[in-house]
Amino acid sequence: MSMWLHEFFFSPEALSRQVGLFLIVLALAMPTLGLVRAVALAAAALGILLSAVVVPDPIGVFWWSLLAAVILIRMAIARGRGFGGHLNAEERLFQEKVVPGLSAGQTRQLLTAGRWRDVVAGTTLTRAGETVTELCFVTRGQVDIVVDRRRVAEVGPGSLIGEIGMSTGEPATATSVCATPVRYLGFEAKRLYRLLDAHVELQDAIELAVERSLREKLNQSNLAAAHAGEYDR
Repeated sequence: MSMWLHEFFFSPEALSRQVGLFLIVLALAMPTLGLVRAVALAAAALGILLSAVVVPDPIGVFWWSLLAAVILIRMAIARGRGFGGHLNAEERLFQEKVVPGLSAGQTRQLLTAGRWRDVVAGTTLTRAGETVTELCFVTRGQVDIVVDRRRVAEVGPGSLIGEIGMSTGEPATATSVCATPVRYLGFEAKRLYRLLDAHVELQDAIELAVERSLREKLNQSNLAAAHAGEYDR
C-alpha cells in the first residue's frame, strides 16, 4: 500500500498519467459540448507529452494523438457552422425577438432544429385541449387566438405560439388559427428537446424566451380585460 502511494504521489510518470485520466473524467462532467472538447483536448495534449517525453510509448502517442485529432476536427466543424454566413432577415428577426442573448453562430445552430413552413389561411397551429407538438415562431401573417369559439387575441410577426404547452407539457389552453397566409418557423418538440439537452446555453435562451413571451401575453390579456371593463361602464 505504501509503495503504491509513493508511486502515485512521487512518481512523475504515474502522476502525469493520473492527471491525464482525471482530465478525461472532468471533461465528461462539463455542462456544454464546447467545454467537454476543450478539457478533453487538454487531456490529449498531456497524454502526448507524457508518452513522447516522460515515458516513451509510441502506442500511447498514437492513441492520444488520434484523440486530439478527432477533437480538433469536431471543433473546426462546429466553428465552421458558427460562422457559416450572415443571418437573413427572417433569421435575424428570430434572433432579435426570441434569443437576443445568443450569437449569430448559436442562433444558426438553434435554427437547425426548426423547419420553415408556409400555410394558408384557416390552418390550425394549436388546438385547445390537445397536446402541443410544435413551437411556432411567426414571421409573416396574422394568427387568431380563440378560446371557447371566441377570438380573444391576434398575434403577428415576431410572436411565439405554443410556448405554454411546450414548456409545461399540458394540453393547449387556446386554439390558434391562421387568419391570413402565414409563414412560420416550427420546432417539433422531440427534435428541439434533443438539441437543447446537448447545449445548455441554448436551453437557457429558450427558457428565457418562453418566460418573456408569457409575460407579454399576460400583459396584453390584462390590458384587454381593462379596456373591456371600461367599455362596459
